[in-house]
Amino acid sequence: LMKKMFSFVLVLALSGMLLVAPPPAATAAEAGPLYVGLFGGYVMPDDLENGADISLDNSWALGVKGGYIVPTFKWLAVELEFAYLAEQDIDQAGASGDFSANNLMLNFIFRYPEGKIHPYAGIGVGWSWGELNATGPGGTVDESDNALAWQLLLGATFEITPSWSADLSYRYMRAEYEFGSGGSDTTSTNHMFLIGVNFHF
Repeated sequence: LMKKMFSFVLVLALSGMLLVAPPPAATAAEAGPLYVGLFGGYVMPDDLENGADISLDNSWALGVKGGYIVPTFKWLAVELEFAYLAEQDIDQAGASGDFSANNLMLNFIFRYPEGKIHPYAGIGVGWSWGELNATGPGGTVDESDNALAWQLLLGATFEITPSWSADLSYRYMRAEYEFGSGGSDTTSTNHMFLIGVNFHF
């Protein structure tokens, strides 16, 4: 419950920042091709798959990113981001524990460059550090592992001033780790609904 309240408060705070911001004055691209951003929001994980599906509670994510809009091809932006996926509690009878992850991703964003609203779609690849702490009928697992990860992105950027913009986005992220004494494959899939702010320079 506390984690859900945190994510709700985070979204409200970021939304409030957008409401009090001054109206658009010019395109964000005028500030330069570089930008940095902060984002966060709600995460809905699929069952953790490791032979037997493990149900997980919803959680939240928080991250930072830096990006570059290619001046000669403004349809394309390249981003490097770090995101923390907070503990997703195991929601299953006879079991307890949680899963969390830290992700470093390189994103390729294909964006509509005209106007003040820029819809976009993208793909990201990178590395994820996952941690599983679980106790159940089959025993106890308290391990971490790192693995290749990938994600799909869909959203829109809204210009606020020449230097500031806001993001609304959805992300589908997937990674496969090896947890347990036998090194069994464990697949994590997450649906992320995010809001963010960016500074362009």
